[in-house]
Amino acid sequence: MIQETIDSIATHVTDARFGTYRANCNNDPRKALELYRWNIEMSGALQEALGIAEVFLRNAIDAQLRIWNASQPPRTDPRDKSVTIYSEEWVRAPAGPLWAILNPWARGRKYRHSTYVDAKQRAENDRRARPPGHRRHGVPVDHDDVVAHITFGTWNKILPAKDTRDPSGIGPQAQRQLWFGGVEKAFPHHSDPLVVKYWVDRLHSLRNRVAHLEPLCDTDVMSYHRTVARLLRAIDPSLAEWYSGISRVPEVWSRRPAP
Repeated sequence: MIQETIDSIATHVTDARFGTYRANCNNDPRKALELYRWNIEMSGALQEALGIAEVFLRNAIDAQLRIWNASQPPRTDPRDKSVTIYSEEWVRAPAGPLWAILNPWARGRKYRHSTYVDAKQRAENDRRARPPGHRRHGVPVDHDDVVAHITFGTWNKILPAKDTRDPSGIGPQAQRQLWFGGVEKAFPHHSDPLVVKYWVDRLHSLRNRVAHLEPLCDTDVMSYHRTVARLLRAIDPSLAEWYSGISRVPEVWSRRPAP
């Protein structure tokens, strides 16, 4: 590769970002560019791993929340006496503690964000973009479509965190109720909610990093690979075995350019 090309790429990546790669390569621009190229490939491999984790995570939690939500007693609105009958569509009409999680206060507490409205809008946008030859062209958005458009961060918020104020050791109250009410059944092979939360926290943080192609050269990438496998094993050991057999992360990691 000619020096002019290297200089041009380094300029457009910007010194603030490319400097990280230079620092890892004794300020050698050619080696820094090789490392940058590797970083792009590793980000892609991790995106695949995170995509797999998200699909199985959301489907496992969705299956349990369908059951939980449909089993909740009807709610009568004290203002107009209208009655809400809960169904498996827990995003559209969430019961009790789940409602607060899916409709969090916005900054300033002037209004609440609606997970359902946001996810449905994204699903509607995808529906309208389907070409005439698509097998679901013109098909209305359903619960599965909405669930598929819920953000990774929302799944993380559904899980309980550490709370020493409660005898169970987990909280807040809404997440605690959901965990013991059914979400724990999404992870039949690992009963500790704090460990599951830790895994999902790590992957959520990593997702944001790789989405923006942040440098991974000083990151223990293989630890995240193992986190994906552990999360999947908590859901079903077969998922972890399958993932470990197809993940590109170990192979790409083995080709990390030497300094």
